[in-house]
Amino acid sequence: MTIRKMTPSDIRFALDLTNAEGWVGETRDVFEAFLAYDPAGCFIAEHDAREVGVCVATRYRTSGFIGELIVVKDMRGLGYGRKLFECSIRYLKSHGIENIYLDGDLDAVPFYETIGFRKICRSLRFVGRLAGRRNGLIRNAGPEDTDVVCGIDRDLYGDDRGFFLRRRLELFSRLNLVLEIDGRLCGYIMAHPGNGVLSVGPWAVFDCQEKAKLLLEAAASEAGGQPLRIGVLESSTAAVDLIESIGSFEEQTPCWRMGLGPSSAIGGDDRLYAIGSAAKG
Repeated sequence: MTIRKMTPSDIRFALDLTNAEGWVGETRDVFEAFLAYDPAGCFIAEHDAREVGVCVATRYRTSGFIGELIVVKDMRGLGYGRKLFECSIRYLKSHGIENIYLDGDLDAVPFYETIGFRKICRSLRFVGRLAGRRNGLIRNAGPEDTDVVCGIDRDLYGDDRGFFLRRRLELFSRLNLVLEIDGRLCGYIMAHPGNGVLSVGPWAVFDCQEKAKLLLEAAASEAGGQPLRIGVLESSTAAVDLIESIGSFEEQTPCWRMGLGPSSAIGGDDRLYAIGSAAKG
């Protein structure tokens, strides 16, 4: 068994794994962003020079997130997933990260609990469509909005995801929208293309559900007929209520947001309707 750093040539293997698992939000850009941000936290497991698993540990200023943990089906149960996971934890802790988070599939929760992770809340997934509509208060985000959006996200999320947000704002400018009232930015919604879906998040608003819905409708207007996929923490009751009230979204199998360390606060602000991925904005 060998654990090594991921390289760009491994992205095709990683995508084959995520596609086999039906993870529609993972694209080449997702892994390119991980490698551009911190290649030392991207790991590949090998057996006799064959790629058999992947895992990514993302570190911010005070917290970290572990994701993309997959082992090829014919090599599961042999300890490769545990080795990748333990390597990721060691990497984050070696950089002084005390609070580590993940979204655990239901079947994997007992494994994470044996290592000391605890359940925080369910991490919900909704997929559906709604009629697109652009309100006059909403416009496409521009370069002048980048620092403002990143600063707001840092306050609401609880750590600095600026690298990933700036990358999204630059690469997918058409899909990033802001709500501006009297010259003040009062909310924003970001999205990126997935595999047959438009992945929504982060999505934040400082007022009421009505304005949050305006942002979601504006995102739908840019979807080109594709369904929207929205990840929402169960603790964000305003977001859950809004999505369920629309009536055209179907809830997918949830995960559990889990944490290791003294804090459970990451992404818990009520004004952050959709957290996006904690690992990549």
